[in-house]
Formats: sequence, structure tokens, C-alpha cells
Amino acid sequence: MIDLNYILTKYPWDKDASKPLDYLWEFELKVTREDIWPYLIDTSSFNHRIGLPRLNYIEKNGKLFGSTKQAGFQLEWEEVPWDWEYLKEIGNARIYSKGFGKQVRCRYFLEPYGETRTRLYVYFGWIPRNFFCRKLLEYGMPKLEQDYKIALAEMQKEIQRNTAASFQLGGINQIQSTFQGETNWNHPEKLEEVKPELAKKGIQISSIDSVFEWIRNASDNELDRIRIKFLSKLLRIDFEEMLLLFLHGSRLGIFTLSWDIVCPHCRGVRTSLQKLGDLPDKDECEVCEVEFETTGKNSIEVTFHMHPSVRKVEKQIYCAAEPATKKHILLTKSVPSGKGYSSHLLIPPGLYRLRKKGDKLFHFLDVKDSYESQEILWLDESIHQEIKVKSKPTLVFQNNSDKQETIILEERKEDQISLRPSELFNFSEFRDLFSEEAIATNLQLDIGQQTILFTDIVGSTKFYETKGDHGAFLQVREHFIKTYQIIKQEKGAVVKTIGDAVMASFPSPTQALRAAKEMQEWFHPENQHTPVRIRISIHTGNCLAVNLNSNIDYFGNTVNYAAKMQTATESGEISISETVFRDKNLREYLRQTGTKLRKTEFPLPWTERTDFIYIWKV
Repeated sequence: MIDLNYILTKYPWDKDASKPLDYLWEFELKVTREDIWPYLIDTSSFNHRIGLPRLNYIEKNGKLFGSTKQAGFQLEWEEVPWDWEYLKEIGNARIYSKGFGKQVRCRYFLEPYGETRTRLYVYFGWIPRNFFCRKLLEYGMPKLEQDYKIALAEMQKEIQRNTAASFQLGGINQIQSTFQGETNWNHPEKLEEVKPELAKKGIQISSIDSVFEWIRNASDNELDRIRIKFLSKLLRIDFEEMLLLFLHGSRLGIFTLSWDIVCPHCRGVRTSLQKLGDLPDKDECEVCEVEFETTGKNSIEVTFHMHPSVRKVEKQIYCAAEPATKKHILLTKSVPSGKGYSSHLLIPPGLYRLRKKGDKLFHFLDVKDSYESQEILWLDESIHQEIKVKSKPTLVFQNNSDKQETIILEERKEDQISLRPSELFNFSEFRDLFSEEAIATNLQLDIGQQTILFTDIVGSTKFYETKGDHGAFLQVREHFIKTYQIIKQEKGAVVKTIGDAVMASFPSPTQALRAAKEMQEWFHPENQHTPVRIRISIHTGNCLAVNLNSNIDYFGNTVNYAAKMQTATESGEISISETVFRDKNLREYLRQTGTKLRKTEFPLPWTERTDFIYIWKV
């Protein structure tokens, strides 16, 4: 039973707190906790719904300081770090330096009520600044309760109607913005002016109209960081077409592109760069108390913004809304020195990480219904642990340190709507439109697994002798044009050319093999239109993006291996590595096409080891 006595026992006021005002409201909602949770954690949107004023925030030394004006009072405060537990509880507090209170704390509690309903308890606790402010709060809090009742009723209706106000995206509830207000358009007519140019690039008019209509109606908050994977799903537009629209739109002056350095813990943007070449080797998140390398696989997100000459965007904030900005974090709780914490977690099957704030050590949590254990004992924090438990387990943590610790439980899965640099590097239009973009010469950017393809003209020396320089040049040029065309058609990108050879990257082995097959069919001896004959090798593995001659190049063992495979490949052949051959989708492609491969030994030039590769003669 949740009542004021329960709350004040669990969260007592400090001994020096003088005559606090405590309020507890109870609301019965005809929706489940899973339905209402995304709305409750978006406290900025909620506060806007109930008519609270807009806030200003600045970050200093890892702390958040806010200010606003309300009822004629200037309010200034320090935001106390939030704590929350998925589907169960949300809590925050403020310590005021100016305002009608010295301190306020707020906490939401959720309890199931039957199978389809939820009881929401909302607690507010105030330490008034003086007698006058006490009377002001006693007058204002009942009105705030009514505002909550109205806002919750609106949310409930939105959920029940299942309208565009709430939709599911990538397993995470996304909520349509409720922020309205004046927009700062400078030259809205520019959207219409660039439409013909975008259409010339092969982008459908319907897609252009859909995106521009969204922009016209979107709030400043929605346009603050345009995440085009999210937008492509929202508007049901092919992602590659969406990316093409925004890349060309950036060159036409309606958008800008930024490289955002993201904290690996809270996933908040720490630094936003206009040029990739300005990327530092390290950054820090003072909020999470960590320093991290910026060259990691998921350390950078690419976002788009409105060009200020078209529309000036100013984000509107009505609350810090930490839980909504860190949706991958399902639990964050501060535990005093020498104290323990225990809770029945409402997490479904999946992979999670347990960590302490400021600590790079993770404990992996594997949750499956088939496991027997129901309890997570987080006791030995000095070593890495891999814990296997049933869904909805009980967490037991004991803080044996001499300081307060903040424990965090987060999902391990990557952010599915983040656009990563590697996706741009493998998009040929990006390389064409943004050829000036390059990584700093002293950095190596981890771009994860890539499929690398090499082509090379067979017998090029003899070819030049028989055709002469002029004739050979024309034929090689035609070869490059056709090769580029096929690579682009299969969603690959040319990384560079090396003499008569081409190095390309592809999102998957199957796309690379399809491109290789088409190239070999074109440059087949039976094709009398070209005397050029080529060999092709393909390998998949982790790569680094580097700066070579002011261009984005790929580097590493994967690239070297793919290049060396050329020595075992003859004219008209495609060689694929063991790694490529074992790709599930590629194996299915080989089965469907009835393709037969020849397995052969591949002596590695740099070691005594021998590998195996698979040869396909087209």
C-alpha cells in the first residue's frame, strides 16, 4: 500500500528540513504500465501539457543548473540526478537558490491494477522559502493536481485511440511531440525552390513532398537533431532515398550535417562537429564521470539540421527529462555507503549490462525464461561477471565502498536509429558529394565489419603494349565506368583506385558477390565490346577508416587479406574467403543460384599458416 507514511519512511527528509509540505495524488488509468511509461518518462512534454513555463539549462562540471520564471518569481536551481526503475518508479529533485521553495522533490510510483489498468501515485514534497511562499504553494498545488488529471486523461485517450500520437518504432515507444508555438522561418520558400533539383537526382516527388510537409509542421524539438532512420520509418520512405534527399539537401543549402560525439554510457551528445576532420581522439562526459575514445565503433552519430538561413531552430525544454533521453537505461539508483539495494526488476528476456557510474567495468546480464536462477547477487565488483537469470529477476546490491555509488542497468543492444559514419562511407553519393570530408591524419576510426572487394585487370602490361597508351587508356576508363556503375547498383562504394585496380566496400557479402558476378559476366571473353579481363577477391572483417591523401580510406588486416587473395585468383575468377563463404545469407544465395565453388589452399605471404579460399569461375 502506497501512502505518505510509506513514502516518507522510504525517502525521509533530512533532519534539518523545516516543515515540509507533502502531497500525494492517486490516479487510476485504463491503460497498462507498458503503455503509459513512455509518456511519463518524457517529463518535458508532460510539463508542457500542464502549462508549466519553458526552462533554460546549462551544464557545469557535470552538474545541471536550470532557471525559469513562474508566477512572477525568478527560479534558479541545481538539478539533482534522477533515479528510475523501469515500469515501477521515477524520482527527481531540485535544490533552489532562487524561488518560492528551497527544495522540491517529485516521485512517480506505478502499480498494476488488474490486467489492463494502472494506479499512478504522484508525490511532491516542498521545503517553502518562507511563510508567504508556503501559502502560495498551498494554493497552487491543488490546481497542479487538476492539471495532472487533465493531462493524464489526454494521454490515456491517445493510447486508447492508437493514433499517430503514439507508435512503436524498433521496440521503443516513440511519442509525437506536443510542443507547439511560433516557428522562426527565414526563407520557407527555399523548400519549394530546391524541389526540382532534388527530383533531378532521382528522388521521388512524393518523398520530397512528404519530408517537406513534415518539416513545415514539425516543432523545434523535432528538428533540433533530425535522425533520418527514425524519419524514414515514420514517413515510410526507403532509407537510402531519405539519405540521398538529405545529402543533396545539405549541398543545396536547406540542411546541414553534423558529426556528433556520443557518450558510450548515457548516449548523450557531448560534442557536435561540422567537419569530420575536427574529430578529437578523446572526449569526456562529466555527467557519467568517464573519459572515452571517440574512434570507437558507436562513438559518433551523424545527424542533420535545418540550415539557419531557411529556419532557425531553438530547442524548447520544460524539464530535464533524464529517463526519456536515456531510454536504454532501465534502472539507475544511488546507494549510500554501507547500504544495500534490492528490487524485483520487471525486465523481459534480453541482454543487459550492470555497471556503476564512472566505472568502465561491466557485468553482463543474460536474461532468458529457460534459466533457473531468479536472483542477481551483485557482490564481487572487482571482477567481470556473466550472470544468467530468468526474466523479471530480483537484484541484490551491496555497497561496501566508503562512498555513495550509483548503479545502472542498461540494455546492451545498439541504438537502431543512429546513423553511423560507416554507413555514410559506404554510400557512394556521400563520397561524391562530400569528397572534402576526411578523418584527422592521426586517427583511426573503427567502422566495424565491412565486406571488401578488389578488382584488378589481368595482363595489364601486355594490354598496354598491344593497345598503346591511348587505346589502353580509353579501354581502362570504360572499365572503371562500368565497374563503378555495377558497384553503385549493388549499394557498394568505391573506396579508391590503385593503378588499374579498384577497391570497394559493401554492406554485405551477398551484395559484393552479386556485383562481382555481374562484373565478371561483363568482362567475360565472350563479350567482344571490351578486351579487358579482370579478377576479383572478396573478404569480410573489421576495418579502420583512415585518412589517405585527404580521402576516407580503409585500413587493416581485412583489407590486406582481400588484396593478397588476388595472387590466388585468375582471369574471370571470383575468390571469396572462408569468412565470406560462411555468411548465412550468402550461402542461401549460392544455394538458390546453384553456384558451385572450388576450394583451394591459400598460403599467407606474411606467415607460415595456410588458409582456404573458394573460387568461382564465371
